[in-house]
Amino acid sequence: MNRLPTPRIILTPASRVVWGLILLVLVSSGCGVGKHLEIDQKLYNSTSFKFSQDAKIVNESQLKYNLEELSQPKPNSKLWLWVYYNFGNPAKKRGLGNFIRKRFGQEPVFFEQPEIDRNVLAIKKHLLDQGYFNSSVRYDTSQEKHLVDVTYEIDAAGRHQIREINFPDDSSNISMLIKGIEDQTYLKSGDYYSLSKLVSERSRIAIEARNQGYFDFSDDKVFYFVDTNAVNSGDQLASDVWLQIKKPERSDYKKYYIGYTHIYPNFDLARASSIQIRDSIYYQDLIIYQNSQILKPSALKESITQDYGDPFSEERQTATSNHLLDLGIYKFVNLKFRAREVNDTSFLDRYIYLTPGKVQTTGAAIETTTRPGAYGVSLRGSYSHNNIFGGAERLDLSVSTGFERGGKIAIADDTLSNNLWEITARADLSFPRFILPFGWAKNTSSFHTPRTRFGILTNYQERPDLFTLYNYRFSLGYDWDETRRKRHQINLLSFNVVRITKKSEAFDRFLTENPLLDRSFSNLFIVGSTYTYTLTNQEINRPKNYFFFLGQLEASGNTTYLVSDLLYKKTNQPFTLFKREFSQFTKVDFDYRYNWLGKKGNLVTKISGGIGLAYLNSVSLPFTKQYFVGGANSMRGFPIRSLLGSKPVSSSTIAQPSFDQTGDLKVEWNIEYRFDLLRDLYLKGAIFADIGNVWKINGVNLESDTRTIFAADRFLSELAVAGGLGVRVDIQYFVLRLDLGLPLKKPFLDAANRWSFNQIGNKGWIRNNMIYNIALGYPF
Repeated sequence: MNRLPTPRIILTPASRVVWGLILLVLVSSGCGVGKHLEIDQKLYNSTSFKFSQDAKIVNESQLKYNLEELSQPKPNSKLWLWVYYNFGNPAKKRGLGNFIRKRFGQEPVFFEQPEIDRNVLAIKKHLLDQGYFNSSVRYDTSQEKHLVDVTYEIDAAGRHQIREINFPDDSSNISMLIKGIEDQTYLKSGDYYSLSKLVSERSRIAIEARNQGYFDFSDDKVFYFVDTNAVNSGDQLASDVWLQIKKPERSDYKKYYIGYTHIYPNFDLARASSIQIRDSIYYQDLIIYQNSQILKPSALKESITQDYGDPFSEERQTATSNHLLDLGIYKFVNLKFRAREVNDTSFLDRYIYLTPGKVQTTGAAIETTTRPGAYGVSLRGSYSHNNIFGGAERLDLSVSTGFERGGKIAIADDTLSNNLWEITARADLSFPRFILPFGWAKNTSSFHTPRTRFGILTNYQERPDLFTLYNYRFSLGYDWDETRRKRHQINLLSFNVVRITKKSEAFDRFLTENPLLDRSFSNLFIVGSTYTYTLTNQEINRPKNYFFFLGQLEASGNTTYLVSDLLYKKTNQPFTLFKREFSQFTKVDFDYRYNWLGKKGNLVTKISGGIGLAYLNSVSLPFTKQYFVGGANSMRGFPIRSLLGSKPVSSSTIAQPSFDQTGDLKVEWNIEYRFDLLRDLYLKGAIFADIGNVWKINGVNLESDTRTIFAADRFLSELAVAGGLGVRVDIQYFVLRLDLGLPLKKPFLDAANRWSFNQIGNKGWIRNNMIYNIALGYPF
């Protein structure tokens, strides 16, 4: 097995001085603060917890962690406190020192007795909420110079378990409802007592009641009695729980049914009191009030759940709001109810106020990449109409074009221009429903409106010294949200035609010498399906750590091959469709991201990869389906398509792009720390690192260069590493980004020379290797 070479770090005299100053600051940060304090001022230094010798605690480490998170205040970081006191002038508002003080400094956290008293109460409450009914909390302080440490000592007789759960047993409406859902309870006999579980159980019952017609049944209608003396002997402590329902003002809680539905499709919040609605129409059980039609009544009906006479369901009414907002036509949806009695039946008449938003939008984007001697620019324009035919049909049009200039590629004895000009046009039309061969299915989702999508794409690539590529694609698919977190997308049919023309003589010779590459550049049909699954716990306007996962499975040519195998005799040649070879392969891709939110910045990481296998009718993936890395959003210290295993593009030690640097396997890891530079100017900074590469999978032994083929014993040594700095202008929905990337490890060099740390200080190295990436939006 090849050993990974150890990177050598050479410290120049200047760098030794810098590191010396950093060490000096770290050593001195713990002292020198006291002189800034008044005599009676003391700094809060630390919080610790200990349990008395007789305390009976379940999972001490977890309880300590919870109490540490609960306690306030948090002590200062010594380094950032030192920065606060030693940088800037409070009398001035500007200056570098004040910027450093404001950006990195931390105001002193003083010891104050009221904070300690509040902590004692909070700790006692937490213990009670966790079932430690017989507990006590004491504290002690110790002081060294101006620093105060606080220690809380906890004594507890033990944690109570739940012995019995008693639900209401009368014949009232809510009691009967609870009996029907009793098996779903969060409260289990033998579990430890937890107030949060009791609260969750109360909410569960109230939500279920409102979903079964009890419109005005709220959480506070459910309460508990807890007998803490049910079992109190020796090491056994247990409590009995009685769940009770608050008595209604009348004989029983009312069950409500959906009444009339009144809709105002062009409601204007600013002019609501002055607008006179002169026209109303009836469509099935809807009463629509409007002066001019925005949306077809049939489209409104599809989005509104529940009909006249159905038992009220809060979940289905929330689904109505979600469906209407998801049409992309309305910016506000306001749903109100009015109770109405008819004989002994209680109805809820619905009033739906819809405020229209913009249905047409345009957009533009630019992306540039530069490196010594070469550069590239791409432009993209888009247009969307969310109500093109009056039924919330969505039309998306986009055109993008770009070029690369200045690159060279060595093919055998020829040195050819690697210039590229590309243009792509795309049109997508989607309908807010499932359109199936036998009709369409009703929307039962509580979250978003499902869509049926038809798409057309055409792509033209011209490399004058190499080839010209035409790519045409038609797709039919569906996408829908299972929940707020889960999304499904299915391309039921994707029909792709790839045609390559105007091959130069040098390129033809190159393909002849590389059979595997030659097969990937064949004129092909790609007929298949794609399934994409997305999962995230990100919540809009609720800052917290979150993850994002995307998984995709693509299969092509399998059904076509099966039919061809049944109808035609096998030969040594691949089967064809309309006299053109069709591609057969399976691809699996994934993309996992995690975002840690901090007070000073965010740490974001992404792990992605994919593998594609060709078989039976094909020996390689089509060129348009192969993986590549590099550029503004991937391996930012390398040009796009400049990495493939350990194979070099040329004899140069500087990474060079080439059209053939694509593979069947991709692995990539990106990590980036994002922070504010000048918040008032919406300016943010970033420090990033990227690790990854692509490889061939030589399933049929057509690839002659083993350096391009994946091998487990060379995997780590062939991972490329890039790092750099970024500056971003982040104005809410608009982000302009500049990332400066350097290749820290070049796998296409000899194993002993792959790491770049000992070369960074060489004259001209940074200038020759720096990649400038300018783009709109974050890289991930």
